Amino acid sequence: MAYTPASVVLRSDQPAGMAADAVVWPVFFGEVGQAVMPPGLRQAAVRLCRAHGFTGKQGEAVIFATHTAAFHGLPKPLPMPFVAITGLGPREDSTDAHGEALRRGLGRVVQELRKHGARQLAIALHHLSDQSALVGPACEGVFLAEYRFVDYSEQLRVQQERTRLKKLLLLLPDAQHTAARRAVSRSRAVAGGVALARDLVNRPAGALEPRDLAAAAREIAAAPSITVRILDRAQAKKAGFTAFLAVARGSSSEPYVIHLTYRPLRPKRPVPKVFLVGKGITFDSGGLSLKPAQYMEDMKIDMAGAAAVLGLFASLEALAPAAEVHGVIAACENMPSGAAYRPGDVVYAKNGTTIEVLNTDAEGRITLADALAYAAEHRPEAIVDLATLTGSCMATLGETVAGLWSNNDRLQAQLLAAAGQAGEQACVLPMPYEYRSQLESTVADLRNIGTTRFGDAIHAAMFLREFVGKVPWAHLDIAGPAYANSSVLPYYMKGATGYGVRLLANYLTVAGTAR
Repeated sequence: MAYTPASVVLRSDQPAGMAADAVVWPVFFGEVGQAVMPPGLRQAAVRLCRAHGFTGKQGEAVIFATHTAAFHGLPKPLPMPFVAITGLGPREDSTDAHGEALRRGLGRVVQELRKHGARQLAIALHHLSDQSALVGPACEGVFLAEYRFVDYSEQLRVQQERTRLKKLLLLLPDAQHTAARRAVSRSRAVAGGVALARDLVNRPAGALEPRDLAAAAREIAAAPSITVRILDRAQAKKAGFTAFLAVARGSSSEPYVIHLTYRPLRPKRPVPKVFLVGKGITFDSGGLSLKPAQYMEDMKIDMAGAAAVLGLFASLEALAPAAEVHGVIAACENMPSGAAYRPGDVVYAKNGTTIEVLNTDAEGRITLADALAYAAEHRPEAIVDLATLTGSCMATLGETVAGLWSNNDRLQAQLLAAAGQAGEQACVLPMPYEYRSQLESTVADLRNIGTTRFGDAIHAAMFLREFVGKVPWAHLDIAGPAYANSSVLPYYMKGATGYGVRLLANYLTVAGTAR
C-alpha cells in the first residue's frame, strides 16, 4: 500500500483562531512565557507546562485538551480540541539543530494525536526567525511519523486510514510562502522516496528477492529523466562481476546488477557525475559461515543501502538536481548450498584484485568490491556507498548513527553537512595506516576479514577503499540507523527508517549540484 503524505496548505492566519484538530506552537528553551499566543492562552500554557515539567528542551512535546478546566477562563472558547507545544532547544543553537528538534517534537505530537483521530494539524511558524528554513523539517517530522507498513494486515490498513492526518496547515507570513512552497514540494518528494525505501526494507525476504529490486528500478525508470540497465547472471559474468557472482552462487534466486542513471533533461552547463552504490543482499544467512538463528531474524534488512538508493532515485525527477546521478546495486542472496562459495576460496574482483574468503558472512564487502570497481571505471567526481555492513559499527555508534569513512576531505565535509541538515546522524571514523597490514593475505591480494576481530568496521572500510582507485569516495555503514528496533527516535516506529535518502538528497544540494 503506497504511502500518501498529508496535503499541505500554507496559511497566514493567527494560530489561536484555527479550526484545526490541533495547533502546535514550537518554542525555544525557557521561553514558553514568551510564546506568541493570546495572553489568556499563554498564561494557561505556562501553568500547564510548568506542571508537566516542560521547558522547551530539544524534541520535548506536551499536548493539552482544550476542554479541560485549565482553559475555562479564556475570553472565548478555543476552536481546536488540542493545543501542543514542542521544544526547539536553546535559541542560540544552529538552524539544523532547531530543525531536528522540530522533527522530534512533531513526531511525538503526531504519534499522540493519532490516538485521538486528529485529521488536521496546524503548526505555528510565524513567530520564528528561521521560519522558512523550518518548513522542510516540520513537514518531514509529520510525514516520517505518519508512515506505517501495513501490507500484510487488513486491521493495520483500516487503522492507518482511520487515524492518519489528512491535512497539514503551516502558519507563516505571506512573504514566506514562495520559499515555503518550494520546501513543501521538496519534502513531499523526499518523503515519498523515504517511504519507498522503508517499504522495501520492511518486506519479508521471501517477497523481496533480487528480481524485485530490479522490478522497482524499472518502475522508477519510467520517469523521463531516468534510465536503467539491468544485467542478469550471464551478462554480469561477461561484464566481470565475478566476486559478486561468487556470493550469489549459493542461492536459487537469480542475481542482478542494477544501474540507474538520472540525467538533467535540459542542463544549462556541464554537470558533475556522482555514483551512489547500495549494498543489495536481499537475505543474508551468512552462507556456509552460517549465522546463529536469532541473528538471521532481521536479515531481510541487508539491502537497506540498495533501498536508500532506489528511494533517492524515486525522488530525483521532482528534485531535479543539476548532476548526472548514477545508482549501482549488485543484488543477490547469501545462502548455503552445495554450490555456495566456501571459506578458503579465492575470488577475482572486477578490477583484477584477488580476495581470499575467510568468512562467507563478510559477503557484503565482496559484492560491493565489484560494484565500486564498476563505478570507478566511469571516472565520476564522487562515489558514495551505503551498506548495512558490520555489527562492529553498530556496537560502536548505536542505533541512530552511521559510520562515515572517506578518502577525500571535501566529500566528507559535504556528507557531514548533509547529514546534519537531514537529522540523519553520521560520525567520521578513521582508517589507520597500520591496520592495512591486517587485510594482507598469504595467498591473495586481500583477505575479506582482518587478522583480528577488533576493528572490523574499519577493516571493512579499508577493504572497500581498495576498489575505488583515486576517485573521491565515501562509505556509510548504516547497520545501526537503517532499522529501528524500538522507537528510539519519535518520528520512527519499529521497522525500517529509510536512512540515507534524506542525507543523499541534501548532499546533492550541499555539493552545489541541486537547485
